[in-house]
Amino acid sequence: MSVSSAGADGRTSRASGVQSVARASVLLGAVVDSSSSGVTLTELSKITGLNVSTVHRLLGTLCSEGLLCRSREGDRFLPGPVLLRLGRRSLAASGLPEVTAILKELADGTGETASIGMRRGDNVLVLVSVQSEQPLRYLGEPGVSVPLAGSAMGLAMMAFDATPRAGRALPRGVTTQTFAQGRTGNRPGDGADRGSRDADYNGRGAHDGRSAEWSAAPEQWALRVRLLAAQFRGYAVFDGAEDSGLRGLAAPVDSGSPYVQLAVDIQGPAGRMADARLDGLGARVTAAADSLRGLPVALALGQL
Repeated sequence: MSVSSAGADGRTSRASGVQSVARASVLLGAVVDSSSSGVTLTELSKITGLNVSTVHRLLGTLCSEGLLCRSREGDRFLPGPVLLRLGRRSLAASGLPEVTAILKELADGTGETASIGMRRGDNVLVLVSVQSEQPLRYLGEPGVSVPLAGSAMGLAMMAFDATPRAGRALPRGVTTQTFAQGRTGNRPGDGADRGSRDADYNGRGAHDGRSAEWSAAPEQWALRVRLLAAQFRGYAVFDGAEDSGLRGLAAPVDSGSPYVQLAVDIQGPAGRMADARLDGLGARVTAAADSLRGLPVALALGQL
């Protein structure tokens, strides 16, 4: 059976069109993921693996349609007005305004900067922040990525996550032994959680010959203590470096994922977040995390 040249040309044209759309999509993603100063044609070619002439042609089309635009200097490419409009419409449908309102209520109620973040590998990516109105405050920085073990949100995710499964990477420097003992994935108050803690504190490690546990690196042991403390309290506490003077409190957000992917926190000067206030502040953070449960943005981000 022969195929007419017109039919073959039509299919070739459609295939070429689909390929162009796919390549344009890759370029848009690369520009969106680049720094706020934009990205050059040569950099886009390296990032996407496309040759310079193809990138140049596609960038011209994307700019003419308003999906991208050039920087003032003209050598870098940035998200265009159409892409920004699409982003705003998508965020409005995702429930982000409700998330911001919950964070604003948390910031007003505690006097500290409130944020929500999501897990990305070994790090926490800060998604949204609402700054405190105090003159001396933590400046929330959406888009900043911090290590899991170096933030209150990261500690909350690890402390209340289920026992890591095969294929779920642990943070660097953390062994499966860190998670194997004292980890239940339940909030304090659950029978399983109390049983786990009782078993953990009834002389295990110090008296049953488990020298491996005590010979672990000090950093791993300190992390395990922090995770157990978070489980006991119901929220995680993280004190920054002494020169920072910052303290953070965080609670996990139930997004419907098998793993804890999201957390909400407050951060501020340690002097205002004294030990005597921790339970009251922790209750507010936990309530905010519960309010975020089930919102479209939490469900969507939690599945990523």
